[in-house]
Amino acid sequence: MSNLRIIQFCVVTLSVVLLSCKQPPNVEEIRKEVEEADAQQIKAFAAKDIAGMTANYADDATVLPQHSPMVTGQENIEASFKEMSSMMNEFNFSMTSFDASGDLAYEIGTYIGVFGSVADTGKYVTVWKRQDNGKWMIVADIFNTSLAPPMLTVPETKKK
Repeated sequence: MSNLRIIQFCVVTLSVVLLSCKQPPNVEEIRKEVEEADAQQIKAFAAKDIAGMTANYADDATVLPQHSPMVTGQENIEASFKEMSSMMNEFNFSMTSFDASGDLAYEIGTYIGVFGSVADTGKYVTVWKRQDNGKWMIVADIFNTSLAPPMLTVPETKKK
């Protein structure tokens, strides 16, 4: 009888341990959630809805725009996107790859946009983090143009 109780205790203990182990993330489920968030953000860009454009960013997120200093925090990101959207006629982006591990995920993609009279194409990397409430939010975002920089002309100097 004593051996049976020991075996029962071991089976119950092992069951509790195995059930409490954290399961690896389901990358396809996370990707679907991120794609849905991206779709809402694309709609917000089309409507020039600043709150919608920045709704996916965590409170302490950092954006690294091209030719500009880093922008950190929801309020500063909103101000940056407001300025950017004032020049934006069209904007769309598309995920080309995605992966997740633990509480972090990343997407890589391309964008196209028209800013004033300039048509731009570029690429981006966005890092998502699962928050305490289970929601995935952007914690880091970098984007930059694929267009060649404008040619700089060096003024000629007069020869002596």
